[in-house]
Amino acid sequence: MTEILTTSNITFSLGLLAILFTVYNYFRNPQIDGDKRDALLAKQLEFQNKSIEERFKSMQDNFQALLLQSNNHIHTIDTKVENLNTNVGALSNQVTRLGTIIEERIPRKA
Repeated sequence: MTEILTTSNITFSLGLLAILFTVYNYFRNPQIDGDKRDALLAKQLEFQNKSIEERFKSMQDNFQALLLQSNNHIHTIDTKVENLNTNVGALSNQVTRLGTIIEERIPRKA
């Protein structure tokens, strides 16, 4: 038993443990770094997706507002055109009536 616990055997076993620990850390640390990088990329993608969704929602709201405004303008123009058509029709009737009255009062020279 005393032959096993010599200084050189203890140093050798400690060195072997140190080498094993170093190899373990060498392969473990990149995995942890990779996991951190993956988590950061996932957060960045999530932030970008939210940002893009907000932009598209804003664009959609703006488009809806513009569509409503254009529909209101079209309705206003349609109403004004109908009023104009009514006024032109009434004016045409008045001109016809006045023409008839003028023909009755001023006879044609033959």
